Amino acid sequence: MSHGSGGNLVDIHGEKIDVEEEIIKKFSNTQCPALQGKPKLFLLQYCRGDELDFGVEVSSKVKLLGSRARTQVDCPTFSKLPTVTDILIANSTVPGFVSNRNTQQGSWFFQCLVEVFKENAKNVDIRDMFDVIGRILNEKESNDRSRRKQTFEQTNRGFYKKLYFNPIGEVDEDYDIDDEDCDETCSKKQQKNRVGLRRNVREAWKVLLN
Repeated sequence: MSHGSGGNLVDIHGEKIDVEEEIIKKFSNTQCPALQGKPKLFLLQYCRGDELDFGVEVSSKVKLLGSRARTQVDCPTFSKLPTVTDILIANSTVPGFVSNRNTQQGSWFFQCLVEVFKENAKNVDIRDMFDVIGRILNEKESNDRSRRKQTFEQTNRGFYKKLYFNPIGEVDEDYDIDDEDCDETCSKKQQKNRVGLRRNVREAWKVLLN
């Protein structure tokens, strides 16, 4: 999570870091043999340009597609691996555009990611959860007059595993970390936003499963 532009992150000293060359390529099968065959997940929250996304009007006849169907297939075992495999990259926005942020709630991308992961990580794989995150972000827009939008981007580089974040041990389903942290100083508006985001997560799942 940082400021940035184009394909560069900006570090705490204001220096640019090339995301592709200085981060992602370091985890290729040639440069990082210890992680061959292991899932490598990058969650990147930074602006990739200066352009604001104001959205476009859509005809009522246009029907948005849901999740792609996935089936298990038996693949042969190979003695060699491609240079790049098992990498899944999640960018909060697409090239050229800013990554929107709420000054109180945080970035749009991580708001959606945390809520989707918290409710579904125990039994839904990462790629399906990314589909839900992307759909929620597509429907989100700013409350100001400009009604800004944002598009989530995921890049799959030979990542065909089912990756789950199963909890280690039993978790009390009634326990909600947000509710525990939300003391008397937490505004009613913040609580309402959290409830609304949870509702959006559930609605997105209904659409994708139909």
